[in-house]
Amino acid sequence: MHLAGESEMAAARERVWATLSHPERAGASSGQGSAEVERIDDRHFRVAVSPAGVPVQVVLEVELTELTEPSRIAAYLSGVVMGGPITGTGSVDLVELGAKLTKATWVADATLGGLLAGFDGMLAGPLQQAADGAFAALKERLEAEEADAPA
Repeated sequence: MHLAGESEMAAARERVWATLSHPERAGASSGQGSAEVERIDDRHFRVAVSPAGVPVQVVLEVELTELTEPSRIAAYLSGVVMGGPITGTGSVDLVELGAKLTKATWVADATLGGLLAGFDGMLAGPLQQAADGAFAALKERLEAEEADAPA
C-alpha cells in the first residue's frame, strides 16, 4: 500500500524539523486520534496509535533509518494490526520555500499480512485520509507556534 502527500506550512524548516525528528513531539495528540510514544533509544521508538473514531489500537516499533538535518527523515516500522503483521517504510522531505515557509513531502509504503492482506485497497483510502488529517493537524500546530514565537 502506497500513501503520499505534501503540505506547505507557514513555519520555519528548523521548527518543522525539530518536531518531526522527535517522535514524542510529532505524536502529540490531535483531533485525529492519539499516539503514545515510548523512546527506546535515540533511533528506536514504540508507538501506540489510536485513530479517532476507530476502536483499534495499533502498536508499532519504529526505527529512524535516516536523519539528514534539516531536510530528510526516514523510518522503518513493524508491528501488528488486528492480529496481522504490518511492515513499512516512510520518509518526509523538507524544503525551505521562504524564511517561514516549508514544504513537507511524505511517502509511506506498507505491507499488511494475515487477514488484512486482502484489504489493502479498502484500507488505503481511510489510511490516506488519516495521514492527511495528521499532517493538517501538525501544520495547524506548527503554524500557531510560529505565529506565537518572538520575532
